[in-house]
Amino acid sequence: MQTTITLKEANRKVDRYIEQAQAQLPPRSRLEERLRFEDSPCTDPDDHGPQGRKIAERSYEVTGIESSKIRDYFDTLKRWWTDNDFSVLDDDPPYKYLTVENNIDGVRLALQANDQGHLYLMASSPCVWPNGTPDPDAAAAEDVD
Repeated sequence: MQTTITLKEANRKVDRYIEQAQAQLPPRSRLEERLRFEDSPCTDPDDHGPQGRKIAERSYEVTGIESSKIRDYFDTLKRWWTDNDFSVLDDDPPYKYLTVENNIDGVRLALQANDQGHLYLMASSPCVWPNGTPDPDAAAAEDVD
């Protein structure tokens, strides 16, 4: 089993990427926290990894923006992310939903708009061991399989 960054570092990375994304938006934009999990269980169905790992997650509503410019915000963030070592995972429907993943550390960010002109920015870390090293109980369970 592989070591990972710590959960503390995962939380720092998620927060830093959210701050960097907001910096690409107009200066009057604000983030209203909707969800903040600093140690959620890793339940990623695509991961298939051992139990005991955690993820850091955030969700914000972006306020102080013009709903008529949501397409521009999507274009700006998509360009910034792809210029800064992120790959686009999902861009469908266009200008409604965009998911990217950092090519180095696997942190994912998403931008979502709804028909009422609201914009949301979300981030989540990959599954990590809380202390960066596999839990001995998870290692023992892995050996049994």
